[in-house]
Amino acid sequence: MSKTFPVKDADFMSFALNVDGQCTAHENDWGLSPSMVTKLHTLTTAANNAFEKNNNPETKNRRTAASKQVHFGELKPCLSIMIKMLEVNDAVTEEDLRAMGLPSREHHYHEPLPVPTEATETSIAVGQHHDVTVYVSTPQHGQPTEFLQSNNYYGFVVRYRKEEQTEWHEEHSTRLHLTHYFEDEDKGKHLKIVTAWINPRIQHGPWSDEIEVLIN
Repeated sequence: MSKTFPVKDADFMSFALNVDGQCTAHENDWGLSPSMVTKLHTLTTAANNAFEKNNNPETKNRRTAASKQVHFGELKPCLSIMIKMLEVNDAVTEEDLRAMGLPSREHHYHEPLPVPTEATETSIAVGQHHDVTVYVSTPQHGQPTEFLQSNNYYGFVVRYRKEEQTEWHEEHSTRLHLTHYFEDEDKGKHLKIVTAWINPRIQHGPWSDEIEVLIN
C-alpha cells in the first residue's frame, strides 16, 4: 500500500494531525515505538504551528511561508514511515485505518520484501553546531546520494547513545542520510552509532560496525 498526502496545505495538516492523534492515543494498544510516536508528535505540532502562522493574514510573510515549507518537509518523511508501520501492524484494524484516512489492506497485497541480509556502509559527518549526520550506502552504490535507490530496502535505522547512556536511541529515515542535533551540554561527549537497512515492515538487517565520534 502507499499513501499520497493531500495536496492542499490545510488538508495535509488535518490528515497529519489525525494520524498523530490516533498514534498518541493508541501507542500502547498498537505497540508503537515510543520514540517514533514522540518524534511524529513533535514534528506535527511544529508543522501545525508554522502552518497556522502562515495561514493568518496578520502574520503571513515570506518568513512564515519558508518556515512552513521547512516544517512540512521535516514532517512528511516521518509521517510516511509511521504510516508504513501502521499498515503492517496487525494490532491496527481496518476500522482504525479508515479512521486515519489510510487505504484498506484489502486488494493491496504484495509479496513483502525480505529482511535485509547485508550491512550498511556507514560514514559520519560532525558539524559545528552539535549536529551529527549519518550517511549510509552499499558497496554497489558508492557515495551516498539523496534518496534511497535500491528496491531491496525501504530505508535505514540509526541507533545511537551518548557516553553516559546505557540504552540506545533509535531513528528511521527513507533517505540515505539522517541528521540529529544535540544540546549545548552534549558538546565534547562521545557518541556511539550503528546503522542497519530496514524493509517496509521496519525489520532491520545486520548492524554495521560501531562508530564513535565526538560531538562538537
